Amino acid sequence: MNPFKEKGTPLESQVRSWKEVAQTPFLKQEVDAFTRCRVILMNGIEVEAGVFSHSFARVSHDRDLKQTLARLRLIEHQQQNTINWLNPADQSVLETTIAFEQVAIELTAYLARHEPDPYVKMAFDFGLLEDFDHLYRYSQMLDLIHGKDPNEILQGRTDVFPARPTQDHHNDPALRILKNYDKATASPITKAHALTLMAGEQQTWNYYKNVGNTYGSPEVRQLYAEISAVEEEHVSQYESLIDPTETMLEKWVMHEFNECANYYTCYMTEVDPRIKRIWEQFLSFEIEQLRIAAEHLKRLENRDPQELCGVDLPTPATFETNREYVTQVLKETATLRLVDGGEWVHVPELPNNWPSHRYQEAENKDGAPSEAVVAMRIGAAGAELVRTGDKAMAQEAGRVREMTLDGSDALNTVRGYDRLPTPIEEEVVRLGPLAMEVDDYHLPTNGANGKSTNERKVQAAADATPRPGTRPKK
Repeated sequence: MNPFKEKGTPLESQVRSWKEVAQTPFLKQEVDAFTRCRVILMNGIEVEAGVFSHSFARVSHDRDLKQTLARLRLIEHQQQNTINWLNPADQSVLETTIAFEQVAIELTAYLARHEPDPYVKMAFDFGLLEDFDHLYRYSQMLDLIHGKDPNEILQGRTDVFPARPTQDHHNDPALRILKNYDKATASPITKAHALTLMAGEQQTWNYYKNVGNTYGSPEVRQLYAEISAVEEEHVSQYESLIDPTETMLEKWVMHEFNECANYYTCYMTEVDPRIKRIWEQFLSFEIEQLRIAAEHLKRLENRDPQELCGVDLPTPATFETNREYVTQVLKETATLRLVDGGEWVHVPELPNNWPSHRYQEAENKDGAPSEAVVAMRIGAAGAELVRTGDKAMAQEAGRVREMTLDGSDALNTVRGYDRLPTPIEEEVVRLGPLAMEVDDYHLPTNGANGKSTNERKVQAAADATPRPGTRPKK
């Protein structure tokens, strides 16, 4: 679809009532995992739209432009409200966190697989493994604090497995500044990918640093503090890929184009009919907002917006299982580390004075919370929590944790990779009546009043030795 040739909803028709803004949330027990991912991503996209618009207004002397931005911000704000309010009140912070990491993993993997610029792809792959390890660390805590399996959120679409250890994600912040693409030669796909991923990571950073204090456990609070610091580094990494010579008008047009691309992708892939209608409505809103931004670019810079964006929408917000790709990246790049000049080398090639070691030693001198949570889970259940359909891979979890360290290890680093993850059958026996079995999970279909009606049958185990649980099925 060429958004420049489509007719959107007139701006004066985009203002909605509070009832229209604050819509009914999805049911966390029924929602498709990737519907939840789309909701999380699009909230982040809209938050970035508001942040950018305010930043633009603060440096503009054009009163007409500032008034237009203000009018559009009201609409973007209402869109963000609607999307974020789809999250239910009974979804705990840690459950939402598991979903945030699923977004980061599947989104980054998809973008990397379809990224035409090899350098940008490498940057995506590097960040991918860090988010993959974050999911593993938070999953240990979800089990310890709430007694829940991460697959209640992930629905078997995303593996839970260690990657490049979180304690090694802390860098000299200067090393996260990568080489930017050239706006004159970069593909519109690359521009959309970088902007989408930056917005997603920015939202994750904001979420973690604002919700980590809602738990009383010092271990949980420290884990959120540690990982939120990594997410801040991710924002620096991805925003540095964007050409800084883009004018603010160019950036505005690109933001609106990217929102069209993401809403279009959500609309084309959504399985929940009620939420699909929301994506369709907001796509129509964004087409008009793109037209307005494009008119300002023509008026103030005499530029053709299609020179910046092209005529075809990319599909950045595509969510699908990327298990094989993630495993491949894990095997090939787990020992990569950032060095000066926006490059990466493997651990044996690191210089003796590698600056990130100094930061790691300072931040991890009292121990790494991301290691403490693994030790706590092993102490409570006899093994770390791993969820993967590949049994041979599951048995390598401890080895991957230890063999990918970069040498400046926290004092509480969990050692001993001969301790294998507990098989799911033993987990069920250990949990007893707390165990849950998913008999027949599949994607939602049309339901009354637009509600999803997947037939996810959940039955509490009736005795101390319930039958083994089964992996959720597509």
